[in-house]
Amino acid sequence: MPHGHHHDSDEITGRHLDWALLRRFVGYLLAYRGAALAALVLLPAVAAAKLIQPYLLMVAIDEYILPGNIAGLWLIALLFLLALAAESLLTYAQAYAVQWVGQRIMADLRREGFARLLRLPVSFFDHQPSGRLVTRLTSDVENVGELFGAGVVSALGDLLTLAAIVVIMLWINPSLSLVAFAVIPFLLILGLLFRHYIRHANRQVRSRLAGINGFVAERIAGTDEVRLFVQEERTLKEFDQLQDGYQRASLRVINWDACLYAGVEALGAVAIAAILWKGGGEVIAGVTSFGVLVAFIEYVQKFFAPLRDLSAKYSVIQSSNASLERTFDLLDRAPEPSGVEVPRKGAGAIRLENLSFAYDDQAPVLRGIDLALRPGETLALVGDTGSGKTTLARLLLRFYEPTAGRILLDDQDLAAMDPAEVRRRIGWISQEPFLFDGSVHDNLDGERRRSATELNEILDRTGAAEVVARLGGLEAHISERGRNLSAGERQLLCLARALVPDPQWLILDEATSRLDAETEEQVRAGMDAARQGRGALLIAHRLRSIVHAERIVVLRRGRVVEDGTHRELLRAGGLYARLWRLQALENNYET
Repeated sequence: MPHGHHHDSDEITGRHLDWALLRRFVGYLLAYRGAALAALVLLPAVAAAKLIQPYLLMVAIDEYILPGNIAGLWLIALLFLLALAAESLLTYAQAYAVQWVGQRIMADLRREGFARLLRLPVSFFDHQPSGRLVTRLTSDVENVGELFGAGVVSALGDLLTLAAIVVIMLWINPSLSLVAFAVIPFLLILGLLFRHYIRHANRQVRSRLAGINGFVAERIAGTDEVRLFVQEERTLKEFDQLQDGYQRASLRVINWDACLYAGVEALGAVAIAAILWKGGGEVIAGVTSFGVLVAFIEYVQKFFAPLRDLSAKYSVIQSSNASLERTFDLLDRAPEPSGVEVPRKGAGAIRLENLSFAYDDQAPVLRGIDLALRPGETLALVGDTGSGKTTLARLLLRFYEPTAGRILLDDQDLAAMDPAEVRRRIGWISQEPFLFDGSVHDNLDGERRRSATELNEILDRTGAAEVVARLGGLEAHISERGRNLSAGERQLLCLARALVPDPQWLILDEATSRLDAETEEQVRAGMDAARQGRGALLIAHRLRSIVHAERIVVLRRGRVVEDGTHRELLRAGGLYARLWRLQALENNYET
């Protein structure tokens, strides 16, 4: 089945109820212990208001209705109404308290989870579809929020009610109580039999939902390609298959829940039938009063109502337990290696010493690179596809850590530096300019490091001032991914954004490869202005864009094979000269 791996790879296996996870969850509760404690304190009051009602019925029947003492019946009726009103008000207050706590725990987990996502290494996202990550921050967190309200607190309330009913029933009539409690062993067996199936089914639902979210997010991002290659029907079929898998998993959960609920209902009916048989006989024999029999039937119904609820609560707790695993799995991911902020002392000299790198223990992409990048120089990096050009740039930005060797910036090992500081000193403009939904100002300088005057100077220098003026100024709105801008306009704004931290180096990774000739010339003029006073690393397939670089380094299969100026490399007649001829540029440009 296409995309069938989505759910398998995202399932987490563990114990039926992980107490270590629950203890960790309690840590989040402590921040709101006042409201949580209020919710717990209200439980006995709710139980008392609920359980006094059958007792009042018993008193009304035995002491007023059967003896014909109508005069005092109004007081019992009033007390019964007050008990009902108290139950309603206390239940509302208790429900509001638990939901208040649950919502705040959800907000905390989302905030912490999103903050962790922002700090995870880039390699983590290489293997994680965005839809699954969205599921962890939305559906999974909502499930965890339900754990306190609809799970733990409600289960404690049910257990408290059950314990109180047991005590009251034993106090009123021990023999009838033993008849009612005879079904309890069967209830325990039923719960033990069903818990594994319910937990497994809930996990499948969570993982298949993550698969659907991942698929939808991917297809929305690639909607142009879906239509361009007429893949609507195929995409719909794949979605239907994922949807069918999710539906089957959901129906399994519903099936096991319904079976457990029906089993509890059936045992409750058996208990009431036994009470009617045993209690009816005792009433006829004069051993038990009719009011006691009525009260017992009420108590048995109230006894089995929490048991029915507990089956539902068990399902909630199991589902929440699986979501806790997934949420804490995200929070426990090791963040990007940090370092220390190093003051800028040098001019930005970069040195690569015996640098090697491989993705996930695969074949090395870079092998033993020794290279010096002089401050202020413009160095071009060229080579075949897959030669390691972009990988080298990503290592300079600390998106990945070298497998062997090291990178030095002004004689400081990049691995010991704070990644944020590295990225302030080395700016990057890629071939796919990305802008966020928001204002121009937020896109250029979200941290407000620069004044409006300084931003306008940068925009003038890069040629992006006209773009911002057309939009309506720094507070003008940019739509998602900059869809209200042309590719060249997006690239100019990304160039201006890269200059905001005043980097010592600019990495231009195929930054003009997708632009037409006129737009490319405009963006290139902005880039030439931006490079003034700082070093530039140009990564390019089209050699005509780097002929004026001070140095050109040629990579092949992860190794440096040539290093020199454009003219020197052409005279050498090596790989660069061959690439130049293949691109048929010698007839158009001076050599």
